[in-house]
Amino acid sequence: MRKIIAILVLCIAGIASAESPSADKPAAHEHRGFYSNMSFAFAYNWYKNSREDLTRGYLENGGNYINNGKRRNVDYYEFDGKTFPMSEFKFGVGIANLAAVHFVFNIGFFAGSLDYKYEVYLSQCTLGEKCLENLDESRTIEEKSRDAFGLRTFFGLGTTFYPIQDKTSPMNGLFVGGSVGYTLFVTMINACDEETTGNGGISFQLELGKEWWVSDHVSIGFGLGFAHTGFVWQTLDSHSSDNVVSLSFRLTRG
Repeated sequence: MRKIIAILVLCIAGIASAESPSADKPAAHEHRGFYSNMSFAFAYNWYKNSREDLTRGYLENGGNYINNGKRRNVDYYEFDGKTFPMSEFKFGVGIANLAAVHFVFNIGFFAGSLDYKYEVYLSQCTLGEKCLENLDESRTIEEKSRDAFGLRTFFGLGTTFYPIQDKTSPMNGLFVGGSVGYTLFVTMINACDEETTGNGGISFQLELGKEWWVSDHVSIGFGLGFAHTGFVWQTLDSHSSDNVVSLSFRLTRG
């Protein structure tokens, strides 16, 4: 009896291994094992960045000096630009033909225009009284639509979901993805002795699209993406965000 049971177990195991994909050779048209994606996108980027410097003490104001004063210098930057291609790379693992968990890295060189403004605020603080701040209009500088060129990069972790499991469905290959990470950028300008501006912050990215299998393990497709970053370095609340929308061509393996 034990020999019969052993033979039946071996037969069932053999049939199961023949029906299911192995780790070395996953089934066709399925996301299992090693996963990689490369995409090239038309992208549009816009941001509002700022820099605030605050000094206190014995300050000069129009030839006079303020004792116990405060001076606040603020630079405002508003940029919009576009690029092709913005390149993105993902590497990770596909799980159960349902999701892929991956590292994400992208980079883009953007060309566009930047509006720049510089303002100085002065206040004199009297003991026991509120500090009243006034704009020094004589020092205000404003430059519109200056040519600017920027480098923007993102790196983080993400997940791509493939919710349609039916391989005969026309919606097979539909995906939705998201990632969280860090963005850094620097923009070259030529306005008011300011040559560069840059910043960084925590970002999230979202993507929705469709892929079509062109071989057993390779698919191509398109994706529509949106990314948002909140800046963290010396910024005002009104000028502390970066956004990107993109339309990408994708090549996926695994």
